[in-house]
Amino acid sequence: MYKSKSERTYQIVIHAFVILIVASAVFPLLYVLGMSLTGHVEMMQRNYFVIIPHEPTFAAYERILSSPLIWKSFGVSVFRSGVGTFLMLLMTVVGAYVLSVRTLPGRTMMLFLVVSTILFNAGLIPTYLVVKQLGLIDSIWSLVLLYLVDSFGLLVIKIFIENLPDGLVEAGKIDGAGDLQMLFKIVIPLAAPALAAIGLFNVVFHWNSWFDAMVYLNDASLFPMQLILKNMLTAASGDAMQSLVINGSAVTPESMKMATVIVGTLPILMVYPFLQKYFVKGVYMGAVKG
Repeated sequence: MYKSKSERTYQIVIHAFVILIVASAVFPLLYVLGMSLTGHVEMMQRNYFVIIPHEPTFAAYERILSSPLIWKSFGVSVFRSGVGTFLMLLMTVVGAYVLSVRTLPGRTMMLFLVVSTILFNAGLIPTYLVVKQLGLIDSIWSLVLLYLVDSFGLLVIKIFIENLPDGLVEAGKIDGAGDLQMLFKIVIPLAAPALAAIGLFNVVFHWNSWFDAMVYLNDASLFPMQLILKNMLTAASGDAMQSLVINGSAVTPESMKMATVIVGTLPILMVYPFLQKYFVKGVYMGAVKG
């Protein structure tokens, strides 16, 4: 199949390396899943290391999903991830379109301010004071409005717009297209792969975030799912969890911890395959000059 011995050796090494990488990624997932389905007795018998349980049990998942707050927190996380990502993409692409205009007054200073937000962070206390002054404490919007613009994504989309063929822009202007028409009918459709990649990064960020909710929210009914799971994970390490029995199966702290990982990760894993194809094209679209 291959022309030379060196090429065969190269292919063998590359395939072995890829298999090793895949195994290193799949094994932790199988371990977490197996441990989450293992009962207390079997876990002790197998020295707390289970990949495929002999007698799987869903007691840990029943414990998590029976919480009165878990389903409401799921809705909060979906709202935060969906609305937060949509508004971020809208504000980011509008900002990128505006900053791509080379004749814009103050453009250099605006770009400097955008880049500075990537390099520097105001810190927790100043940010908290701003959120408090805006009246967003105990409001779900505190989890959305703080992340309205992705500075890195703005720069990527700006460079992409600047690299659009001049003839395409001129043709739109000749046809009488205004700025909004140029943005929504030309720029956004062409930049869809980059927007999808940036949007997915933002969805993952929103879905996994819990610390900001712990800081800005006091009402448990507004907690996102990750914060609820974090509290369950903390409780699972306590002595009270040692004797918890559900439907005749004892739930160990280890199985609770692994089950919380699965519950928190599974929804975002189901979204990833639909947008995976945009990753390479989207991330490099604005970085390579056309």
